[in-house]
Amino acid sequence: MSESLRSESIQRWWPATQSLDLVLGDVDTVAAAVRTEVLRFVGDTRTEESWQPFVDLTGAFALAGDFANIPTAFLVLPTRSRWSVLWNNSFLCDGYDSLCWCLTGRHHLTTVHWSAHDSTTSFQAGASFTHRSWRDSLVERSVYVGCDDGRWAFHQIGAPLPEEEVAQYQARRIRDRLNERLMANLLGRLDAAPWSEGFYAYGQRYFMLKRLQVPPTTTRRKAAQVVAGIA
Repeated sequence: MSESLRSESIQRWWPATQSLDLVLGDVDTVAAAVRTEVLRFVGDTRTEESWQPFVDLTGAFALAGDFANIPTAFLVLPTRSRWSVLWNNSFLCDGYDSLCWCLTGRHHLTTVHWSAHDSTTSFQAGASFTHRSWRDSLVERSVYVGCDDGRWAFHQIGAPLPEEEVAQYQARRIRDRLNERLMANLLGRLDAAPWSEGFYAYGQRYFMLKRLQVPPTTTRRKAAQVVAGIA
């Protein structure tokens, strides 16, 4: 897929930006919920949190430091829409789906956990999303298109969202049913453009929570070992 779908900062940190999870709510509300859930998970191990001026995406991502196989830094980024964006420094380059589940299930916040990459990155090529909302109980809609050693698979669970192009799921080639472009289009209809620089509310603050103590088995990597545009 053409890099034109993604702003320069997004592409520079690819593939760590192939998933930028969405939470419906202002950055203060979402940060408070993320803090609660991360601290509940890590227990009494030491953490550090801060609010930083949001100058650009590269500066925000760089403050996470290195990458690890488990998230050790969590960012909540403000946007110019009704959504906030989640990012973490896992070199698996995927969103944190269990965190989204907790934000919806425990805090009743609508979330979209998604990932899209037309070529192999940290995973084989594919695209998927899980939209969760709360209506007396957790309501979930998931669509998955992915390659497994050359064989493409398609799965869907739950009632389609009004914003989906369900006719596209009938495409003869499974890989054409959901990809980077179609994912960006869907997110756009949800009033979100996380791959666009202009989507983010520069000049506001963003939230960062770091784990200062991690299991001894944690694997760490430098940014230059993980992302495409960092030398």
